[in-house]
Amino acid sequence: MLNASRKLTLILALVVSAISLGAASVSASPLPERVLGKADAPVTIIEYASLTCDHCKRFHLQMFPRLKQTYIDTGKAKLIYRHFPLDRVALMASALTECVPRDQFFGLLDVLYRSEDQWAHSKDPKTELAKIGLLAGIKRSAFDACLADDKLSTAIVAERQAGEMEHKVTSTPTLIIGGTVLRGVRDFAEIEKAIEKAARR
Repeated sequence: MLNASRKLTLILALVVSAISLGAASVSASPLPERVLGKADAPVTIIEYASLTCDHCKRFHLQMFPRLKQTYIDTGKAKLIYRHFPLDRVALMASALTECVPRDQFFGLLDVLYRSEDQWAHSKDPKTELAKIGLLAGIKRSAFDACLADDKLSTAIVAERQAGEMEHKVTSTPTLIIGGTVLRGVRDFAEIEKAIEKAARR
C-alpha cells in the first residue's frame, strides 16, 4: 500500500502529465473558495500560489501586507487564494491549510510562508508541517488523515489544473485582476495599476 506522501507525489505527477498532454480536466469536487475581504468589493484579485515557492513567500511577506492594508481592508478589493502546488511538499502544505476552519486559513497561510525555510527544505517536511499543524490545533492523527484523503489532494491539484487551463497559469505567484494577468509580481505599482484599471470597468 502506498503511504500518504507517495500517493501525493503520484497524484501530482499524473495531473501534471495530463496537463502537458492536453488531457481533459481532472474530475473533483471544487474546494470552497478562500476569500479575504468584503464579498461585495468592486475588484476581485485571484492569486495562484505554491507554498514552496520563494517568489510567493516574498510576495506574501513584502507586498501582501500593503495590498491588504490599501485595498482589501478598505473594501476596494477582495482576494481569492487558489492552490497551485509545484511539488509534493507544497501539496502537503496545501492539504494542511484545508484542514483548518475557513476563518483560520489566511492566518495559517501566513505562518507557513514565514516558516517556509524551516519546513520546505527539511529532510522530513511532513513532520515539520505536523508541528505547525499542532500549533493551529490540528492533532497529528488529523493531519495524517488529511494527507491520506485522496479526494482532498485530487481537488487541490485539480484547482492547479483549472488555473493552467482557464488562466494559462504556468508559474507562481500569478495574480488575475480583472482582465490583467500578472506573473511573478515584482513591483507593487503593477498591482496598483491593474486594480485601478479593473475599478474603472
